[in-house]
Amino acid sequence: MNQTFLFFIFLIPITMATNPSAPNILVVLLDDVDDIPETRKYGLPNVTAYFDKHGTTFENAFVTTPICCPSRASILTGRYQHNHLTIDNTIKNGCDGPNWDVNVAPFSVGKRLQDLGYRTGLFGKYSNNYKGDKVPEGWDEWLGLLGNSVYYNYSLSVNNKTVHHGDDPTTDYLPDVIFKAADTFITNTTENRPWFAFLSFPTAHEPFDAAPAHQSTYEGARPPSEKLPTYNRTGCPTKHWYTKSRPPLTELSQKYNRLGYRRRLQSLLTVDTGFMQLLTKLNTTTTTIIFTSDNGFYFGEWGMILDKRQPYEMTIRVPMMVSGPLFTTGQRTPQPALNIDIAPTVVDIAQRLYTKRNGLPFPGAGGDTTMDGISMVKLVESPQLLRSSFLVEYHGMGNTKDRDECSRANMRCWYKDSGVWQTEPKFDVGDEKFCFCVDSKNNTFTCLRKVNGASENVGVSAEFNDFIACEFPDTGFHELYDLQRDIFQTNNIWNTISESCRSNLTDTITQMVACKGFEKCNEVSGVEFSGVCRSVEVF
Repeated sequence: MNQTFLFFIFLIPITMATNPSAPNILVVLLDDVDDIPETRKYGLPNVTAYFDKHGTTFENAFVTTPICCPSRASILTGRYQHNHLTIDNTIKNGCDGPNWDVNVAPFSVGKRLQDLGYRTGLFGKYSNNYKGDKVPEGWDEWLGLLGNSVYYNYSLSVNNKTVHHGDDPTTDYLPDVIFKAADTFITNTTENRPWFAFLSFPTAHEPFDAAPAHQSTYEGARPPSEKLPTYNRTGCPTKHWYTKSRPPLTELSQKYNRLGYRRRLQSLLTVDTGFMQLLTKLNTTTTTIIFTSDNGFYFGEWGMILDKRQPYEMTIRVPMMVSGPLFTTGQRTPQPALNIDIAPTVVDIAQRLYTKRNGLPFPGAGGDTTMDGISMVKLVESPQLLRSSFLVEYHGMGNTKDRDECSRANMRCWYKDSGVWQTEPKFDVGDEKFCFCVDSKNNTFTCLRKVNGASENVGVSAEFNDFIACEFPDTGFHELYDLQRDIFQTNNIWNTISESCRSNLTDTITQMVACKGFEKCNEVSGVEFSGVCRSVEVF
C-alpha cells in the first residue's frame, strides 16, 4: 500500500489570532470516523502526532447513539437521546423540525457560550435535514450545510443567505470551504470577545470524495477488518435478528468495501493538512481544541459494510483528542469520555477561564449540571468522579412498505452500482449491482456499557468490569459480551449467567433510560455488578 505522510514541524506559532490571550475554544467534528489505528496513521497522521505531543487522548471514547443526527444532538446539548428526543435521522423523529427547535437548538453549546459573552460560529454540517430557513439561536456567525454530508454540488446558509456551490475543486470542495470560513471568523473576532468555533466536516461520510491531490494515494489499501475473526462472519445464531440475517459478502460487495475504505483515508488527508494550517492562526497555549467524530464505522465485520448503527465496539468507539490550558500535554488516559461530555466540557472551560477575566459566577463541578455528561476537565482532574458505565441507545429505521426486491418493508436497503461515486477512484463495475442494507426497524436497542478504564473505583471487581449488555425490545432478545475475554464480541453469554445477574443488568438499563441531568445520569455508574455475577462459571 502506498503511504503518504504529510508531517509538519510541530513549532506551532503563537501568532495571528486577533485576540491572542483569550480562552478561545475550537471543536472539530468529523463524520463517521472510526477509532482504529490505521485511520489515525494513514488518514490523520499530523492530527494524531499533534495531540500525542501537545494534548490528551482519551483511549476509551464512545458515542451514546451510533448514528449521525441523534449523536450530533447529543454533542450540541450534552444530553442522551432520550432527553433531546432526536430519535433517528428523519424530521418526523426529531432530526431538525419542531422537536429540534424545542429540545436541541435552545440548549446548544453555541447558545450557552453566546450567553457567556463568546462570539460563536458554526461551519459545516448541522443536522441531516437542515433546510437553511433560519439561523439557529446561539450562533453569531453561520455557515450551515443544507441537508446531509456531501463534498460538491451543495447549498450553504451563510448568515441566512443561501449560497450555491458546484463541482470546482478549487472553490467548492466543502472541507476547504469550511476551513476558509473558520480562518476568517477567527481572524476577525475582536479583541474584547473570546470566540467559540464549531467546525463540522462531511469527512469521512459517503460519498467519501477526496480532493484531487489525494485521489491516487493508498492504491490497493484493504481495511484491517479483513484480518479479524468477525470479518464476513454471518448467520451467527447468538446475534440479534438484523446482524444474524446478513448474507455473506460477495466479491462485488467486498470490492465496494475496500474502495470505500481507501476513499475514506484519502478524504481525511484534507482535514489532516487543513487542521495543521489552521493551528498557525491560533494561540495554542490558551485555545482549547476538541477533535472527535459523531460515530464509528464498520468495514465487513459480521457481513456489514461501510455503515454504523450497531451496539458493537467498531461503531460506538470514536477518536477523542483534546488540548489546551486545562489538559496535560502528551497524556493518554483510559478514563471513559462520551459525546455527551463535549458540551459540558466547553461550558466548563469557558466559565473557568472567562471567570478570571469577568467575574462571572462559576457553577461548580462538572460545568452545567442540567446536562447529562461530565466535563472532561473533571474527568482528568478528579478520578473519583469517573463514570464506570454509560448508556448506548438506538432506534432502528426501516421502510413502511416494499419498494423493490432489495428495499423491503421494515428494512433500510438500496442498490449500489457504478453510479455511487462521481469522483476518482470510482466503483467501476459495469452493469453489476448489489443490495446494500444498513438497518431494520427491529434493530432498536438499549445497552449498558461498562468500561475497564474505570477499574480504580472502590468495590469494582476485575472479574466483571468490561462488558456491554443490550436489550432489543422489539424482539425480546439480549446480548452480553465480556470484553475482557471476548474483545471481538463473538460469544453472547446472556443465557449462561445467573438470573440475579440478568436482573441486575436489566434494572440498571431501565434506570439509565429514565435518567436526566448530570447527577441522575451518573449516579448509577458505580452500581456493583461483580457481586451477583462473579460466581458464574463463564467469568
